[in-house]
Amino acid sequence: MSRKWLVAGGGISGLAAAQCLQAHDRDYLLLERCPAVGGLTRTTQVEDFCFDYTGHFLHLRRYPSPAQIPYANLNDEDWETVERKSYFLAGGRLVTAPIQYHLGELPDGLRAECETSYDARPKADGDATGFRDFIVSGFGQAVADHFLIPQNEKTMATPLSRLSIGAVKRFFPPPDEARIRAGFANRGERFAEYNTTFWYPKRGGIDVLTRGLAHGLKSVAANQDISNIDLDRRIVTTSSGLAVEWEKMFPSIPLKTLCALTKDPQLTTAAAKLSHSATISFNFGVRGKLPNALKDAHWVYVPDRDIPFYRFGCYSNISSAMSSPGTSAVYVEVGVPGEKIDGVDIVGKTQKDVIAALERLGWIKSEDIICAVTHLIRCAYVHHTPDRDGLVEEILSRLNTFGIHPIGRYGLWDYVGMEDSINSALTTVEAHV
Repeated sequence: MSRKWLVAGGGISGLAAAQCLQAHDRDYLLLERCPAVGGLTRTTQVEDFCFDYTGHFLHLRRYPSPAQIPYANLNDEDWETVERKSYFLAGGRLVTAPIQYHLGELPDGLRAECETSYDARPKADGDATGFRDFIVSGFGQAVADHFLIPQNEKTMATPLSRLSIGAVKRFFPPPDEARIRAGFANRGERFAEYNTTFWYPKRGGIDVLTRGLAHGLKSVAANQDISNIDLDRRIVTTSSGLAVEWEKMFPSIPLKTLCALTKDPQLTTAAAKLSHSATISFNFGVRGKLPNALKDAHWVYVPDRDIPFYRFGCYSNISSAMSSPGTSAVYVEVGVPGEKIDGVDIVGKTQKDVIAALERLGWIKSEDIICAVTHLIRCAYVHHTPDRDGLVEEILSRLNTFGIHPIGRYGLWDYVGMEDSINSALTTVEAHV
């Protein structure tokens, strides 16, 4: 089979690429390894509960509303804007997030320790390039040690000393002294951040976005797991035996995986130096409402290293349609180094540890759990190590010579939002049609 235009991966960036090719009347084929498209932007329904593949919230900068996203086939009436309500579990209480701007909410002793440490914080080294040093010099050793370092190390599943300041993007609240001082004085004002408000479907979960992007696509082949990429012949082979020849390929599958499939020495050597975390998302349908402390919480960051998960979230606090009346739909996220995920006893140990921790916190009782759904995200957060930029540039440059142009969060090995992933697909395809 020959297709001039091949899209590899049916997540939101792959779907956007296919829509753009179809709009330009190009002869394309989208290959998806799963039975259905959507990638990580999907929703699982179990009886009266809806569970996304962890929290997926639509933050828009380029487009004024969901209906304006190109090729997404969305209706604004199906969405609502939500004002973020997120917290940090700190000092035995829930403190408004970002915690670095609300330190006055801490217990007095802990607040005083953090303020003293902030006053004595080391001056930022102009040559410093590490994420850990950035946090210590920006917020002080106490805030770093109690909250920001453990939180990010649990999330990224790697020591922050490995990461460069490339990991610090618009998603990480900066060390703004005026805001930090106001927070110590309990005058923390609400400033617009990238996720202060976000869009979310009124019903159906984030799958609404996927269904819109998939609507009307005419050339999609599901259950086609790519097993080999022959660069010289420009032929992709799937585990089912399908062979597809391409001229231009737009893959959204993780860059590290893509390189391994080529068996090209230069690509595999470079990709072997890339690293990432995996995330296990445990979703629970719970009988009854959550404790009062969590009654409005969309998500809670959990830096305590004795608690196995780095974040707790409640879908039904974001949209009541995610569960039936009198119940709650919640999730917790556990970070694991990507190379160690296959050695984790997910159900036999990790899930039990998670439920035990939820009970210790008084957030959920095991006897109230009606159902449980586990989502495994093998590639969750890519690691911005000091050599990441050079490695990715080298890999992309070589792939481009074979007509391969990666797209999306994982194809480009970056940390970006859903809008950015979609936009990367559209701009890349437009540049080559």
